[in-house]
Amino acid sequence: PAAIATNRPFHLPLIGRIKHPSSTMRSIIIIALGTLLCIPNGASSFAPSKHGCFRARSIRVNSSEESEADTTTVTIQSNPFLPLLSEGLRRTSIATNKATSDQIFASSPSLQRLRQQVKQLTKVAPSSLGEHAGNGLFATKNIKAGTIVGLYPAHALGYELVAPPTDDSDEMQDLSMFIAGSNEDELYFQANPHGNSPYLHATDQPLFQRQSLLSSLFDESKDEMKPPLYLDVNPNRNNELDGIWTSHYINDGASLLNTKVDGDSIEQYYVQSTKAKNCCHIPFGPSPILATITTKKVKKGEELFTSYGVVYWLGSVEDPDEADVAVMTEKLQEQIVESARDLQKAMESASTGYSNESSDLDQAFNNL
Repeated sequence: PAAIATNRPFHLPLIGRIKHPSSTMRSIIIIALGTLLCIPNGASSFAPSKHGCFRARSIRVNSSEESEADTTTVTIQSNPFLPLLSEGLRRTSIATNKATSDQIFASSPSLQRLRQQVKQLTKVAPSSLGEHAGNGLFATKNIKAGTIVGLYPAHALGYELVAPPTDDSDEMQDLSMFIAGSNEDELYFQANPHGNSPYLHATDQPLFQRQSLLSSLFDESKDEMKPPLYLDVNPNRNNELDGIWTSHYINDGASLLNTKVDGDSIEQYYVQSTKAKNCCHIPFGPSPILATITTKKVKKGEELFTSYGVVYWLGSVEDPDEADVAVMTEKLQEQIVESARDLQKAMESASTGYSNESSDLDQAFNNL
């Protein structure tokens, strides 16, 4: 980060890159939200790359503090981000796994209650949207607004970061990277790149206003802004998850699949998605944990829906370049800001209703 701030070269191994518009668009929107909602972040010390910069392959930091990607060996010491991401994955793995989750949720009465309540509120079943949507999450009883209904698991963590050019090149340096939590996860993400993942989610961004796993590497007083942090899920490990970690099953109530992406279809998508939405994912406790909280009353038997946003669905259109132009409209900006305001309201609701649980979860992670 110091090298980035001073325009000095900072080298990381290149592990391959996918040309996927939604990763770049995600960063554009994350940066824009801080400006549109007047969130004080300092000046941006990074920028999205031309084609997006999520690696087509994950790497894994193993017990010997080394990981391999193609023929290149990356030591922890060569990248200050890696030990922080690795530690975040280790703690999250303990919290999510059935065999070890008691180390977190048995640590305080408030977390015990939260776990018990959440597991009783929902069930996983085939989505009401049809076979193409896979499974969904359904209410097993009436749920009031402002209720946490699940936590979001993480089997990989990564950041999107582009640094200024070096003296030897005019091109921006793509320093983005993901790491996987296990050999099994690494193999899954090699076959299922993050840029195409239906589970990829920003877990730390300016709007969240919490300490990221990467915060210690940046000095905000010097206008160094930490890059967005993302998590991803390996669905092949669903049966290993403790029952509270179900947020990744939640679908969007609308989509842009099989639709020409233009101003009208985008507007219609947001109308339908907003109408169906009854929950959203928010930061909860320590980075990289996300919780899902209801934004309206949910009746017993109803499916829980959130809004993925038009950027997510861009990855499914046939002509990404054409769609990229289509979405950069004033209407899209208005919808993004409206969604961000909904997110802020949900965060405020959780900070009031679940302050003890959030604090205890943070403490439990620190004690691991």
